[in-house]
Amino acid sequence: MALPNLLMWAAATVAAIWKLSQLIRAPHDKGLRVVTMCTVLVFIALSAQLAVSIPAVAEFFPSQSPKLIQNVILTFFFALLLVLLQASVAPSAVGSRGWLEVVFALVASGGLVAAFAAADEAHQGASYEHAGEAPAVLAFYLIGNLYMSYATARGAYLAWTTADHTRSRARLSLRVAAAGLAVNCLGTHTPRVLSTAGRLVSGKDPIPGTATWTTPILAIGIVAFFLGIGYPGVRTGLVKARMWIEVRRHYRQLRPLWAALCAQFDNIALFPQVSPLREALQLRQMRLRYYRRVIECRDGLVCLSPFVAEPVDSSKTPEQQAELVRDALARAAAAAAAAGEEVSVASVLAAPEAAGMDADTQQLLALSRAFGRLDSTDARPVSGTTSSTS
Repeated sequence: MALPNLLMWAAATVAAIWKLSQLIRAPHDKGLRVVTMCTVLVFIALSAQLAVSIPAVAEFFPSQSPKLIQNVILTFFFALLLVLLQASVAPSAVGSRGWLEVVFALVASGGLVAAFAAADEAHQGASYEHAGEAPAVLAFYLIGNLYMSYATARGAYLAWTTADHTRSRARLSLRVAAAGLAVNCLGTHTPRVLSTAGRLVSGKDPIPGTATWTTPILAIGIVAFFLGIGYPGVRTGLVKARMWIEVRRHYRQLRPLWAALCAQFDNIALFPQVSPLREALQLRQMRLRYYRRVIECRDGLVCLSPFVAEPVDSSKTPEQQAELVRDALARAAAAAAAAGEEVSVASVLAAPEAAGMDADTQQLLALSRAFGRLDSTDARPVSGTTSSTS
């Protein structure tokens, strides 16, 4: 079992699971359906190819059969791909056209099996580089490349047309995949068809060196095809990762203010406080945790507002408001110990400058950052904040 094949199978498995999870969340996205089915079909093809290379399984198949199985599976992969693309372009014609694609795949597969069986055992499964040593091997590659020329050409056309019918991010994905299929058609399969046909009919190669220069072109086309398939998922993953990092950073920045308010007004927190170390290990549901912290900070400031010594307006900087919050927390602590009283000044701390949650959270973040910068050795420490940041 070759390591590259195992790595490709693992990558195909991850891609198929990833795309299926995206399709579950957006089942009506036609472009995503096509991309997802492509990854699933690639996974099936690679799984079958890998299975026949396992010694316990390979003994039930003729020698060199992986090459035959790979090509037969590839024909049905493209048949199903063409049916899926046709369903996106013209659903009304998918019935008749779908059966035609299946017939083409069956004919190609039958021809591959017949050519493989007609070859001598010593030449069965020979690579394309050594195809000229036996006419049956030339016929094998002629049939395979002839079908692949048709399949990649039509697949490129349908993928490009499907891209015109979708408005999602799968549009660019399908166009890149179409370009990869076109590269394979024009740069690999069509030249190989002309080369094998010429050698089979006249014994002369009309396009010399196809075994050498078409291989890198094939690799380029395959890479482009898989880049097209994987682009939306990679882009979505990067966007989500960036948003998660930003939300987590804001979540941590709110902690100084939130911890001090929760220490004084413990009823505002939905769940008990945890240590900073344990909070650093919390990785799931960050957006929910962040919005909950924003709401709890705002609730705490509302509870604290009766203890603010002076009115708060937009002219006060976050640093000045942080000083007022510290003084108000000390006054609230004294009132809770029956040694103080409410000031009863109508104040709105960290008042947003515009409507909307974003404006509200920006003010809370500015206040929390300023509050966190207060000197912890100040002559008037707040017992609630000290306990919350320990």
